[in-house]
Amino acid sequence: MAIIKRQYKTKKQQKPVIYYQAEVFIKGVRVAVKNFSVKREAILWHEEQRYKFTSSPSSQQDRMLFKECLDKFIKDVRSRMIPSTIQTYERRLDYFYKSPLAKAKMSEIKGVHIVEWINWLKKHPTRNNKLRKSFLQEVKILSAILNWYRNFINEDFNVPITKKHRQMSLFKSNAPRRPDYFIEPADAKTWVEWLKNHRSNPVYWRLASFMLLTGARVSEVCGLTWSAVNLEKGFVRIIRRVRWDQLTKHPFLEEVTKTAGSTRLLMLPEKLKNILREMKQEAVNDLVFTNSNGELLKYNAIQSAFNAGFVALKLPWRSTHICRHTFATIALMETKDLSAVQASLGHTEQRITQRYAKTVALLSSETGEKTAKAVFKDN
Repeated sequence: MAIIKRQYKTKKQQKPVIYYQAEVFIKGVRVAVKNFSVKREAILWHEEQRYKFTSSPSSQQDRMLFKECLDKFIKDVRSRMIPSTIQTYERRLDYFYKSPLAKAKMSEIKGVHIVEWINWLKKHPTRNNKLRKSFLQEVKILSAILNWYRNFINEDFNVPITKKHRQMSLFKSNAPRRPDYFIEPADAKTWVEWLKNHRSNPVYWRLASFMLLTGARVSEVCGLTWSAVNLEKGFVRIIRRVRWDQLTKHPFLEEVTKTAGSTRLLMLPEKLKNILREMKQEAVNDLVFTNSNGELLKYNAIQSAFNAGFVALKLPWRSTHICRHTFATIALMETKDLSAVQASLGHTEQRITQRYAKTVALLSSETGEKTAKAVFKDN
């Protein structure tokens, strides 16, 4: 305690004046000083000021544990998250609350702590899950937590996650994706025909046709209602989607799209308009694509039907998303209009569309002819 007894005396005074100087030091730096005539007042003021400085936001930052930061983060972002994202976070909370990071002070978290945490993850029982190839999703969530702490709690904090940590989180190699990640038009037609002839419910071949011819996401197509379909003018409005619960797999209709850019109008080719006219006559409610009971489709049922066709025809695909890649690639091959394809897919950035529609799709016969003339110009 820095309470110093001092005195001073003027020429006119016979006796020196006694006073007490209270000094407050934080981490060796004097942050406040005041003089008092009574020692008790100096002590009380000193304690009050010390509490004030040690209880300030900066001091709270120094003492905040990671698990306390995680509590605040979840509470703050929950209201802004869509339900599927909330589920994604909640299912992974044990990877943080029960980890070596939990009791670490936020102000002291460095790269070495991230390494220790990733090594702990690699020993977690879920590593043995057949489909588990990495803990990259957990690293992304940790990055979101630390960035939130920097943005809203301590702007001087440096997020220590680097490329090294993302690479460390991978422990099983992924087979490289084929450069021609799309269904050839002839194969797509054969696949749709297989679904039409081998599935009692016609919803699957109709769903596949819609996805192949519009590039819409499976969640957007399953969430389509007749109120959003205009057959007279030949377009549909993508304004809602289906969310499948990650635990129960139960479908829910949500009045949102994946992103703001995903809300869009899709023009329908004549083939799709004919399919929808036929479906409209059979409709039992406002849902366009339903199961045999007129209810929302379950994703695992769609995936099972689609994959059965791929297996039967000996095609290498095992995904519903392949339809979106197929539309993007073939549309770009035929139109050479990347912006139009981007708008159809509802992408906010062209680089994302380019990943869907491979760069090889930009090659046209004209490009090949010009190259041949340049190479063989003397022949």
